[in-house]
Amino acid sequence: MTNKQMNILDINNFGENLRRIRIEKGFTIEDFAFEIEKSARLIYDYENGLKFPKLETLIVIATVLDVTLDSILRSA
Repeated sequence: MTNKQMNILDINNFGENLRRIRIEKGFTIEDFAFEIEKSARLIYDYENGLKFPKLETLIVIATVLDVTLDSILRSA
């Protein structure tokens, strides 16, 4: 699988997984955005597959949600 193909899959899985985990952990979009020091709009874009975070941001997201990167990126 090429990097380009992997990114397309990761974006789709990431957004769905992020939304599910964020809700399970009890965060609103606004609260979660505050915790990771990003805008609520950017979180919305992540969850809807419009944008994909840099590695550094992925690490912060996983840390705040107390999950592994794999759990955010894996197929549903």
